[in-house]
Amino acid sequence: MKFRRVISICLVLATLLSFTAFAAEPEYVADYDTETPVIIVHGMSQNNTYLVDENGNWVPDETGYVTGWPLEIDVMPLLKRALPNMLASIVTRHDIGLTQAMREGTYNALKLIEKDNNGKYIQNIVTPCYEMPMSELPEAVKAEYYNFLPIQELSQIVGEDDVYYFGYDSLGDVMHETKKLHHYIHDVVLPKSPNGKVKLCHISLGGTIAVNYLEMYPEDYELIKKMVFVIPAIDGSDIIGDLYTGNLSVFYDDNTLYEELLVTLLGDTYLAYLLNMVLRILPDDVLKSALGGLAEGLVDVAAVRTTMLWALCPDAYYKEAKAKWLEGKDELKGILADVEYFMNARANFEENLFELRDSGCEVFNLACYDVPLFPLCKNYKTKNADRVIHAESPAMGATFADLGTTLGEGYKAVGTYCSNPEHNHLSPDGVVDATTGLLPCTTWYFKAQAHEQLPQNDVALTLAIKAMADNNMHDVYSNPAFPQFNEGRLTFNARDNIEAWNAADKSGISAENIAAVEAAVAKVNALLGETIVDQAAWNAADAELEKALVNAGVIPDESPTAIENAFTEILKKLNRTVNKIYSKF
Repeated sequence: MKFRRVISICLVLATLLSFTAFAAEPEYVADYDTETPVIIVHGMSQNNTYLVDENGNWVPDETGYVTGWPLEIDVMPLLKRALPNMLASIVTRHDIGLTQAMREGTYNALKLIEKDNNGKYIQNIVTPCYEMPMSELPEAVKAEYYNFLPIQELSQIVGEDDVYYFGYDSLGDVMHETKKLHHYIHDVVLPKSPNGKVKLCHISLGGTIAVNYLEMYPEDYELIKKMVFVIPAIDGSDIIGDLYTGNLSVFYDDNTLYEELLVTLLGDTYLAYLLNMVLRILPDDVLKSALGGLAEGLVDVAAVRTTMLWALCPDAYYKEAKAKWLEGKDELKGILADVEYFMNARANFEENLFELRDSGCEVFNLACYDVPLFPLCKNYKTKNADRVIHAESPAMGATFADLGTTLGEGYKAVGTYCSNPEHNHLSPDGVVDATTGLLPCTTWYFKAQAHEQLPQNDVALTLAIKAMADNNMHDVYSNPAFPQFNEGRLTFNARDNIEAWNAADKSGISAENIAAVEAAVAKVNALLGETIVDQAAWNAADAELEKALVNAGVIPDESPTAIENAFTEILKKLNRTVNKIYSKF
């Protein structure tokens, strides 16, 4: 009898345990697709262009080769051209040809990338686009691309034979580059695809090519298995809009011009504040006129005939920008026609994107927010952004509170594109309503993450790779290790420091310093193992590791000295005082 009772109790316990196991959250298991090739459509500055000679050879210079992009500007000719006019303007307190000198100097500095009225380079600029997978690229080219975008993990998962890097010209013709991508897909990649499909990953500026591609080639929708957007410039950037319309912050906000802009460019250094005071020597109206000449020269040479840059002009700015630079100019009617085509493609993007998804393609997106726009933008103090792009653009229309604020207590999600009561697409910080974005269930957000530094965010990079390669990744709820709302972090410095420590000769380092470094390394590695980021904890651990390595003599101390810090503080206060005095005149 007792034996039967024991058996019964065991059966009951086993049943309860089985129900408990069944009710527990199942562990996420990846299922990687190793058959469908992935095409990376990179962002701005992630593929060089080169000046070539009459024989088709790249033109060498002191550091390698002359590049059309990134453009290396020699500022000395600009300074020499403008210096006499600047001195005359300072003495007379009037604009003595300074504005014209700045305009001409900018033209000469940018002459290498000048285009004709058909949008073609006047100089012989070429854009490498290797029609082969990563596995067949020359080692130097492969290393360069991995340096631009550290996607080695993707190559390890699917194999370098199935990863392609589509090279295009960041300052090129959006129509030409879109047609080139069509050729690349059909003639380079699809013939090697076992299942007759491809995956596309569009990054930053590459998102504009996606907008145009979906408009030009709807017959290709069924060929695309996945389309992954990473901080895409779907609605361009307010910075470019302000540049085209001439509404840069420096023309409206003296605090930006005389206190913040150079600090952003040069860092919080005594040089930035010293140069700020030098700017005050010029009369305010003369300086702003000269900066206007510089901006107009920049737009006239580099932007008016560059449709890739027009693709970065947001809808809200386009009408004014078009009237200023393109309308009524017969010589630019071809440029205008191409830009109008793109703007129409952007207007149709929502419809095209949903048709793509309805065709069976899975669409994913990564966006960043809560970083001010670069201070050239007129509304940089209030606009939520990722420093380069206003936040609504990569988030495809999601709603954001202004910087430093929330959407308000009691705010209810609008629910435009997801009204499922079981879904919560409001960010925990109260800043983002993702339901007004086109893809609320497949868009992830990274708070306090700068646009250009996203490749340093290992979590975002891994998430993008999983979205491309993992068959089990379907939406923001698929993998609890990657919640919809996360925080940004930069890992390159810490990883380099760990490598430096591993390679260091520790024989002359004290036991105390070794222990401090090892503890800091352990803390960093523990945080690297977490995919839900605590940015404050990460920054503290990163700083602790760097300090421990400096104390151990493994890396140099590159922080400012006490004297430099004191000098910087003095000049900062002096700069503010000078600015207040001059602002009264």
